Amino acid sequence: MATAPATTPTDAAAQTQPAPLAFFRRAPVLGLVIVTMMLCEKMLAHSYTAITIYVLPAPWKYIVPGVIGAFGVWLVIRGMGRDEVRGSLLGYFGGVLIWMSWFESGNPVLAHLAQIPPALPEDGNMMAGLLGEHIFLQMSGMFCLTSLFFLMLNKDVRCRMLVWIRRRIGLGEVVGPPTQAYRPNVARVAAFEYFFVTWFMYVLMITIIDPRLFGLYHPVTYTLSALVSLWGLYLLYKCTQQREAGLAIRYGIGAVGVAWFIPETFAFYELLYEFYLRADKHPIAMATVLLLYVFCFLVLWKTPIDPRTGRAARE
Repeated sequence: MATAPATTPTDAAAQTQPAPLAFFRRAPVLGLVIVTMMLCEKMLAHSYTAITIYVLPAPWKYIVPGVIGAFGVWLVIRGMGRDEVRGSLLGYFGGVLIWMSWFESGNPVLAHLAQIPPALPEDGNMMAGLLGEHIFLQMSGMFCLTSLFFLMLNKDVRCRMLVWIRRRIGLGEVVGPPTQAYRPNVARVAAFEYFFVTWFMYVLMITIIDPRLFGLYHPVTYTLSALVSLWGLYLLYKCTQQREAGLAIRYGIGAVGVAWFIPETFAFYELLYEFYLRADKHPIAMATVLLLYVFCFLVLWKTPIDPRTGRAARE
């Protein structure tokens, strides 16, 4: 009877040797990679939006976002049934394309059709005012909050903010314990989280700086901006404490979604030059951002997966 060959010291060393990129997938570096990737995504998304809305001529300014948004839907569907890491990445990236293509590009069209005028401060400063599409999105805030309320009543929702609010207002026992062994589809969850975090933060930011309320240069605005900024910094720190890649990706969506309020606010006060809005003037900088984004994405994509759990394996 043939016997299996004995394991040599070389084979044993190869089995215990960490993957080449294992360093980038260990806390706190894992969280930093995810934060870096998603900050780059925000800059690239702004470049994409500026091009599709202000550079592309009709009808391409409608055709291109329509096709790319549909591709985002396809990515989310492709991510369903995949492992925790790749499913989360595909859902997240699909959600980005859907939001930036269908919503960012669609809001100006809808605001124009509804003939919503801009809301500008008395000095006419565009940076301190709201365009018609901003007001249109702000009006949708009531639907965002209502949807989040009913999501909070779902006992199987995993959003930490909604779970925290549910406990604080005494609805934990009313809603009941989560379903045992329930594993949500991570691609759908990641896309859904990107959509709602972006929507909520957009509405919050617009409301805080609204010149019809307090405007940019008011103590209330300063205070609220500081509180949201501290919240974002806290979430970034918590993201660096995550140790499982799939969960860390989904946590990073919320963390960076909130923390992006900080550079946006700096731009409102003209303390930050948004070079990513003019990719034509800063091609080298934007090429660097793109390469960094792709590198971080591939680091996460190549995460070894434990076939028994579908989650990231220890390296």
